[in-house]
Amino acid sequence: GECPICGMDLIPLNQGGTTVIDSDAISMTPEAAQLANVLTTVVSLETPVKKLRLYGKVKADERLIQSQVAHISGRIETLNVSFTGESVSLGQVLGRVYSPELIPAQQELLEAARTREGQPAIYEAARERLRQWKLTDKQISDIETSGKIESTFEIVSNTTGVIISRNVNKGNYVKQGSELFEVADLSKVWVLFEAYESDIQYLKNGEEILFTVMAYPGETYSGRIVFI
Repeated sequence: GECPICGMDLIPLNQGGTTVIDSDAISMTPEAAQLANVLTTVVSLETPVKKLRLYGKVKADERLIQSQVAHISGRIETLNVSFTGESVSLGQVLGRVYSPELIPAQQELLEAARTREGQPAIYEAARERLRQWKLTDKQISDIETSGKIESTFEIVSNTTGVIISRNVNKGNYVKQGSELFEVADLSKVWVLFEAYESDIQYLKNGEEILFTVMAYPGETYSGRIVFI
């Protein structure tokens, strides 16, 4: 007959009459299982997979951050870097600093240059003293050639990257070793994700991950875990 509730055809529980069914089991026809959305699979040995969704931030690689320091004490006369985020390149002149300390050192160099034939050791010592203030050999040679004492000297970038911190303004007095700028090479960056302690067991170094960033919606990037 028909089911008084749903109107479906009633099917005998055991059509064959020989199969023994557990009294606690539920038996369903393929059609009934499909209507009930029952899914089954064959038991087998598999590698377990767990999908994690983590949130994080893109940051500069700390290994590619360098500090631009003042090699001589003095006053910042000119500054060619005006804002954070500006790009600089290796060897670029970032500004000029007035340093009275270098005046006597240059005088010693010019005097030693006149007697370099007879006293080469003193001449080399005078050049080496200027090298300690990070003056290049070209700058030292220019002083010798011109015979003039320079009162200001260039601040030359020691790396290529983006200014992420500017700690000096025009007119500031700086000491030797003071940090003027912090420069980051952004050709490679870190993506730092926050994971719960319970998720650590599912994360392994070398595993590939996929991630997206809000700045470029629809784009998917990949990387590998290198540190936990």
